[in-house]
Amino acid sequence: MPTNSRKTSRKPRESAGRSDALLPGAQPGWPPTAQRLLDAAHRLLVRSGYNSLSVEAIGQEAGENKALIRYYFGSKNGLLVALTDALISQTLSGARQRLSGLSGAHDRASVLADTMESIAADAPSYRLLFDLLPRLLENPSMTRQLAELYRTYREVNVRALWGDRPGEPPQIVHDLAAMLVALPDGLSVQTLAEPGCVDVRGTMDLMRGLIESVLASLEPSA
Repeated sequence: MPTNSRKTSRKPRESAGRSDALLPGAQPGWPPTAQRLLDAAHRLLVRSGYNSLSVEAIGQEAGENKALIRYYFGSKNGLLVALTDALISQTLSGARQRLSGLSGAHDRASVLADTMESIAADAPSYRLLFDLLPRLLENPSMTRQLAELYRTYREVNVRALWGDRPGEPPQIVHDLAAMLVALPDGLSVQTLAEPGCVDVRGTMDLMRGLIESVLASLEPSA
């Protein structure tokens, strides 16, 4: 395995150099070095838990200079928030692609409900997420970044719900967007504690109906 003895000056500069371009919101197309650092942190978290995530260990696991963590993420804290986002980024990215061009309330409700179900069903990622979240909330700097991350998730849901309608979305859309963020987290806590205790599909079908009802109520004809 490569060591972390490479010098930063020998590495080509890549786009999206600092954390502003990477956080938050599950952006596709990570710079290769940043992706290697995230992948390394993910592997360490899976193998040995949160306490293994030192900058030295992440750099060594990635085969990169540990100073690049600061370059790309601002700090180890920034990398950990990015890792939190990355745990569900693939699902969110796929949902964005499916939502592109959809305008009907039924179709948009189906994509959103299916996405929430996929996120809630990803037990391995949620185990890692619940290892990270308490530590992030203990640190004021990481808490602010986490708040920004969840704010972006809500904004993404608002845009998905509101679509290409003109004007500012009403408060009910913002409220529904927050529910869509909270639902997978709450379901995952319950099913990790007691597998099979909740009918996730049935719950998401109920949410699908709620989304359709809210979106239909916002149509001009309604």
